[in-house]
Amino acid sequence: MRTKLLLFLLSLFPAVAVEVDVNRFTAHYPNVSPEKLGYLITADLLSKWFPNFIKFLLIPLVLVLLLSRFGSEFERGNVRLLLSKPLTRRRYFLGWALEGLKLALISALGISLSGALAMLAHGLEVRDYIIGSLALSLSLVGVVGIALLLLPLATSRDSGVFLGLGAFVVLLLLGKFDYSFIPTAYLDGAISIGGSVSVSHKAVGGLLALSVGLSLAGMEAFRRRELRASESFSAPRFSFSPRGLYGVFLGLSLQSKRFMAFIALATLTAFFNLDMLGDYYASWGVPGILNALISALAGVFLPFVVLPLGAVSIGSAIENGTVRVLLSKPLRRRDFFLGTLLSDISAVFIGATLYLATLVAYALHLGAPLSKTLELGLAFGSLLFLSLVQYLALGYLLSVFMRGRKALFSSLVLAFLLGFAVPISITAASTSVGDSFHDALAKNSLPVPSPNLHYTVLAMAVSPSRGLPPKSVSEVLSYPGNLAMLVVPTLVYLTISWLAFRKADLR
Repeated sequence: MRTKLLLFLLSLFPAVAVEVDVNRFTAHYPNVSPEKLGYLITADLLSKWFPNFIKFLLIPLVLVLLLSRFGSEFERGNVRLLLSKPLTRRRYFLGWALEGLKLALISALGISLSGALAMLAHGLEVRDYIIGSLALSLSLVGVVGIALLLLPLATSRDSGVFLGLGAFVVLLLLGKFDYSFIPTAYLDGAISIGGSVSVSHKAVGGLLALSVGLSLAGMEAFRRRELRASESFSAPRFSFSPRGLYGVFLGLSLQSKRFMAFIALATLTAFFNLDMLGDYYASWGVPGILNALISALAGVFLPFVVLPLGAVSIGSAIENGTVRVLLSKPLRRRDFFLGTLLSDISAVFIGATLYLATLVAYALHLGAPLSKTLELGLAFGSLLFLSLVQYLALGYLLSVFMRGRKALFSSLVLAFLLGFAVPISITAASTSVGDSFHDALAKNSLPVPSPNLHYTVLAMAVSPSRGLPPKSVSEVLSYPGNLAMLVVPTLVYLTISWLAFRKADLR
């Protein structure tokens, strides 16, 4: 119930978006009529705000929360216990389908009601807004169908997290195709805005049909699945070094599913930006490729992978008993914490390297010069790695203070805020300052612990224009404050995480 309440409160975001748009449009068009203002706000909300809000926050939340919760129930043996009662598998599965639909309904009601009430408070027409927001919210029904298809595979909370994040990344990739039954593509083609909002009935029908089909397939897979108990943790088969660090590092690196998930999902996200490299090359030639490479190495989607996986790192080890088993050996808490951290940093390094290698290889394939491409790739790949380690450290901070769905929920919200909402807000605020835009952005971003924002400042120092060749990488060094902000918060997060873990109750 607490999770549903938090999800509903999060869905009240449209009220904030309405206020932002009212202030923005009235500032630019002081004499605009209420009818025209209502049209402009409705169009902006339905074409920009809501698709991104649903795509980059609500979709991963629904996937991860639903799958991780079922995985937790399965891991604890509650699923087998319930099915030992006079309860059929189909009825039990339908209960989870109903749970997923509740999450979708709560989000849809929050989006529609909050935005409508905010518009009514300004005397604006809300009919088109309500129709459009409800139509866009139907995408979450398709997401629930995907979660139900994957439900039988979630045999633990961690596997549910991995499956949810993996499904989110794949949905973003599939959203590039013009198949309106895919929820992420549906968001871009479900409604059209002309004199009024019109809904594509074909897109709605295809989405609902997909959801029903996937749900039925998931039910049949669940019905046929053998519900064996999840394997309990057994100590890794390696000998501990005197300080235990080598054993922890090696064991957790090779045996942790989280390690492989870091690498696989980070590598998969590289394919998002291949089209951008090609588009920049078609428009601006070789300078376009180089500037696109710098932009692509921001890795704006990677926080949605790194932060949640970092948030389950320490917490999962405590909940499933891994910490207690390891600490029964000649091993100290410091060794376990450092070994886990080194394992996760190694996974982030490998994932970031493969991400960089994919983009650099494609840029070279398009015709980018070898020496300049490698120079930019090495410099901004290093900045990307520092950014991801900061997100990982923030995930650790959440993990030691929160457990279960609280940590996951907070990590996804923070990934959205630090990766999208905060950079957009700071960038918009910097346009009204008398200084040059870049200097104003650099100054305004300093107190904000957003790795994506600081990467943007450093990237603009080298890549100020899409059509011009990038400047020398040495330009980055003229903004030492932004470089420091990629490192200092990481050290602060890890220090607080260690101090909290050292005193934590591991029972």
